[in-house]
Amino acid sequence: MKKNLILLSLLTAMFSMTACNSASDSKAESAAPTEPTTLEAVTEPTTEEVTEPPTNAPFAEPDVNAVTFDDGNYDFVSIVCDDSGSADGTLSVEVVDGNSMLRYHDTKSSADDVGALVQKVTFNVKKLLTPEQCAQVHSISFDIGGTAEAEAFVGDDGAVLAVPGWVGGGGGTVTMDDKWYGFADFAATDINEYALERSDMYHVTFKFLLASGGKKWDAAQEEINLQIMRWGLQNVSDTYIDNLTFYDADGNSIPLDAYGAEPEETTEENTDETAAEENTEETAAEETDASDAVEETEETSESAQESAE
Repeated sequence: MKKNLILLSLLTAMFSMTACNSASDSKAESAAPTEPTTLEAVTEPTTEEVTEPPTNAPFAEPDVNAVTFDDGNYDFVSIVCDDSGSADGTLSVEVVDGNSMLRYHDTKSSADDVGALVQKVTFNVKKLLTPEQCAQVHSISFDIGGTAEAEAFVGDDGAVLAVPGWVGGGGGTVTMDDKWYGFADFAATDINEYALERSDMYHVTFKFLLASGGKKWDAAQEEINLQIMRWGLQNVSDTYIDNLTFYDADGNSIPLDAYGAEPEETTEENTDETAAEENTEETAAEETDASDAVEETEETSESAQESAE
């Protein structure tokens, strides 16, 4: 009996030790992480990120009916210098990174009067659209940007930089009621104009907000011009314009049916008719003069005969 009690005590003690070990193992397993620690990543030496200098954004794909200046033609554009506050310069088409754009080269602004002058260009729309198409226009879009032509921009830190700075302005036109219509002003946002010598291009949309009330162009207008202006220059800066596009009330782009068309002139047939009329008039005049001469000769002969008698 005593042996049995001793054996039972031994078995009980062994069972208790096994249970404790199992519990300890369970606690150890639950405390151990199930995934690798990030200690290695934390202890890796840190390095400063190397930043590349900014580059110009790719040029936007033009609408199929846009004025792209790809053919080098800009005879429908002219500079407006109508007051002392107007800049002046020259126009050209420049190919930049494979893309053709209209360039306004400012020859009047200087580092001494930065921001004082407004760059203005006007487009003869009737050289682009037919009169009927002009009457359909409800909105106009284009891309605009600038390029630095001097180091006159002073940054917040005092550094003098060759950057174009802010790109913004407005535009307007004369509508069918013979009154000036000013489109909403535009201000470039989210483009690189303070980090690059040539800014990215900014997309602008002009709208005839009162088109339904007749505040737009009319087919009967003799002249239809669109003026685009850039003001608030922060550096001596040239301006680029590209992808001029016209849209109807449904937002569809309008084909440039008048672009490249021959101006209305007197046709060859009309010229021949005019020449024939002039020849007829000259012949009639000659016949009249000849008849007058004959009558004058006859009168002179009669007078001489009477004198002789």
